[in-house]
Amino acid sequence: MIKSEMIVEAARWVESMRKVIIWIVLALVAAVSLVYIEADFLISILTKPLNGVQLYFLTPAEGLMAKIRVSFLGGLVLASPVIALMILRQSGAKLAKKTKRILVFLIIPFAFVLFVGGMAFGYRLILPSTIKFLLEVGSGFMTPTLSGDDYFSFVGTLLLCIGLIFELPLILIALSRIGIVTSKMLKGKRKVTIMLSLITIALISPTLDAFTYLLVTMPILILYEISIWIIAFLEKRDKRKSLIMNSVGS
Repeated sequence: MIKSEMIVEAARWVESMRKVIIWIVLALVAAVSLVYIEADFLISILTKPLNGVQLYFLTPAEGLMAKIRVSFLGGLVLASPVIALMILRQSGAKLAKKTKRILVFLIIPFAFVLFVGGMAFGYRLILPSTIKFLLEVGSGFMTPTLSGDDYFSFVGTLLLCIGLIFELPLILIALSRIGIVTSKMLKGKRKVTIMLSLITIALISPTLDAFTYLLVTMPILILYEISIWIIAFLEKRDKRKSLIMNSVGS
């Protein structure tokens, strides 16, 4: 009897997951379609760091594929809050209502703002110098003939990585909530964090001058410090709740 109930429950979960996946795909398709309408405008923004260097398509379909790639990048960003809500709806059935409200009205919007902010930061400070350096290095012995599809793939990957880096506070807070990290532990790892931040930025964009290099690194360190403050606040709150519960229980 127990085994059959487990099978039925698993079947229900699979069916509900299938519906969630369908809704996620539909949301993504709708977002990509909307972005595709304004893809030329988005392309004009992403090609500004080239400073007039012409893009080419090397196969008949490459121009279309480049436009679709840009539309998918924009659509993924646009639909990410909806996708997060769908996943929460599927996996958060056992969460308390208060926790759900915090996730829906605070965490997901904050994650979206951090992600978009990180991409904008990367576009303004990291992408231009990276493109300039890479073109200058090759132009000494080659004439640049840039494939549009490859260029937008490079730009999209770079901006998405920087956007994910800006999710650092939420990642650390989530790890603290499940007991993997503590504020004390993070305070003791400041030097390691600074070193890793410098290495990460150097790997993403080895072309920055010293001032811009430090300027780009600062947001990561600031986000790290903000994470420590928030985690310390949550730990104090949990401690107060624990003391109150113990006093009530006694």
